[in-house]
Amino acid sequence: MICMIVSGIIMPFTSFFTLKASAEESKTVRVGWHEEPHYIKDANGRKSGYSYDYQMKVSAYTGWEYEYVEGTWTDLFEQLKKGEIDILSDVSYTEERAKEMLFTSLPMGTEAYYIFTSPYEKQITSDDLSSLEGKRIGVTEGSFQHEILVEWMENHGIEASVIEVNCDEEEGLLRIGADYDAFVSMDSYGSPETAIPLCKVGSSDFYFAVNKNRPDLLSELDGALNNIQNEDKYFEQKLHDKYLKSTETDKYLGNVERAWLDKHGAIRVGYQDNYLAFCAKDKKNGELTGALKDYLDYASSAFMNHPLDFETKAYPTAAEAIEALKKGEIDCMFPANLTCYDAEMLGLVMTPALMRTEMDAVVRESVQKEFLQKQTVTVAVNKGNTNYDLFLEENYPGWDRAYYDDTPTGLEAVAAGEADCVIISNYRYGNISKQCEKLHLSTVYTGVDMDYSFAVKTGDSELYSILSSITRVVPDAVVHTALTYYSTEDVKVSFADLIKDNLFIIMSVIAAILLIILLLLLRSIRAEKKIYEEERLVKDLNKRVFVDDLTSVRNKGAYSDYVQKMQERLDNNEKPEFAIGMFDCNDLKKVNDRFGHDKGDIYLKNASRLICRIFDHSPVFRIGGDEFAVFLMNSDYDNREELFKTFESRRREICEDAGNEWDEIHIAYGYADYDPEKDSAVNDTARRADKEMYENKRKMKERS
Repeated sequence: MICMIVSGIIMPFTSFFTLKASAEESKTVRVGWHEEPHYIKDANGRKSGYSYDYQMKVSAYTGWEYEYVEGTWTDLFEQLKKGEIDILSDVSYTEERAKEMLFTSLPMGTEAYYIFTSPYEKQITSDDLSSLEGKRIGVTEGSFQHEILVEWMENHGIEASVIEVNCDEEEGLLRIGADYDAFVSMDSYGSPETAIPLCKVGSSDFYFAVNKNRPDLLSELDGALNNIQNEDKYFEQKLHDKYLKSTETDKYLGNVERAWLDKHGAIRVGYQDNYLAFCAKDKKNGELTGALKDYLDYASSAFMNHPLDFETKAYPTAAEAIEALKKGEIDCMFPANLTCYDAEMLGLVMTPALMRTEMDAVVRESVQKEFLQKQTVTVAVNKGNTNYDLFLEENYPGWDRAYYDDTPTGLEAVAAGEADCVIISNYRYGNISKQCEKLHLSTVYTGVDMDYSFAVKTGDSELYSILSSITRVVPDAVVHTALTYYSTEDVKVSFADLIKDNLFIIMSVIAAILLIILLLLLRSIRAEKKIYEEERLVKDLNKRVFVDDLTSVRNKGAYSDYVQKMQERLDNNEKPEFAIGMFDCNDLKKVNDRFGHDKGDIYLKNASRLICRIFDHSPVFRIGGDEFAVFLMNSDYDNREELFKTFESRRREICEDAGNEWDEIHIAYGYADYDPEKDSAVNDTARRADKEMYENKRKMKERS
């Protein structure tokens, strides 16, 4: 009893001293807070970033609390040496630096460095690095990039002026063209509007650097980094993909690729027919349909500095498409799933995967559970399906193969016991689901996925580069949505089957519909005034849906609707005369950044007002943040050349009279007449107008 009382008295004090000791062990560490993407703070004050997330993970193992000291990386580097901060992230190791600070035993990541130039730069090209000779190249003062650049220049025999600047790397990129011709930075900082990568100059591991007087922190930090690696060996790669992997710089094609496109023209794509959800020829119009269609549609306008045109051709089998590629009838084929060896034997190369699919085995329901344990398997394969042949050879080389004309015949063979399974993409099961139900077949996931790529002839390097770039700019969401949509496109039920299988339900539905129609008619007689008011509200709502809030012209939705209606007129053999004008407001980002978004709105309103005033007999649309389109018809079409001259003259007058920069109007424009000899669709005319606009934009940049 006495022991229990003593224990009850002592234990609270023990807990108190334990908590106190724990609190005393907690350390506040002074950390340098420098530029994005290592440290990010949004409009609501929420923090994130590569280094920030890494430090939060470190804190989970050390219990540290952080006091952030903000500044440029260069200034913080000096503060670390002076002991004014304890830790700085993103520091590359050199023997010279190791004399002044401590480095962790493990790096916190690896970063690559690139030379960036202006997207409008023509003299410096990636295919001729000697074009950097005599140029001015900027680099952050005291950074490791300086050492890498100097070494790279020596290795390539390039003599250029190296200009060190004390600013963050985003600001350094913005100064390209003003203070120097190029700038060295990580690719994560590039932006299509300001800077695009020319070439890679090197890479380096980067570390947490610790003040030399704080070895206690280094010991804890090393322990935390080891624990993080044991917890998740891909932790740094995930941070890299989240914060350092640039997608904006991928949206620009290089000079070599653009020159190839200008010379070659449309990219000829061969594809396997009757292979939805991936690709097929539409039986109604003979055009490509399936996920590949949506993929190419997105890719056609995915690059900021060059549109892409595609010509597609269907082949009965993948094998025939590959033969056509080898003969030069097409430039690439899809879908292809060749190993490096198989591709080499055929004289082909595979692009990165466009699409990925789970591979299922369609088996008899009675053997579904034990199928994967079978020692001998006979799989039914479509004749000419190269992809499935190679898939089986790679993943199930011991299986026997029986060849059939098509998938339905193969399924019947499985049901009859002539074969054990049919291998099929999970996205294609919806197309055969009804037959599987009738034959009492079910699916088993094989545990293996198949990648589908473009196949390109060996040596077509420029085309390979273009197609590979496309895989980086087309979002996964676009591909997944398309595959999901088209996975049921081939599912067809005849009207006679529907009536036969659901006669009672259909008759009941018809009776219910007739009753509802009768009730609605009776109610409509008594509520005519209310219906009229609702119709008026609906019309008003439609007007709002198709009107841009800022400029009061029609919006992108209205433009798409207008294009569709014009296309319907052409499809009905009407011959309307029209032209399409494309307008792009230059320097909107510059106005927003320097003077605020309210001034940017004024700039857009002034631009819209001028377009509407000059082309006052034509519909005007705002189709993007800084883009407008005009359908020139009737008198505007007849006087189009004079109207564009008037537009340019009036634009210059406004710029001369403007009291503020945001009151000036700088617009690149171009237009194209609809020509049935050149244009198979309205969008073809729009694309030609867009090309004219980009050419005008280029000339304006050269004159400025």
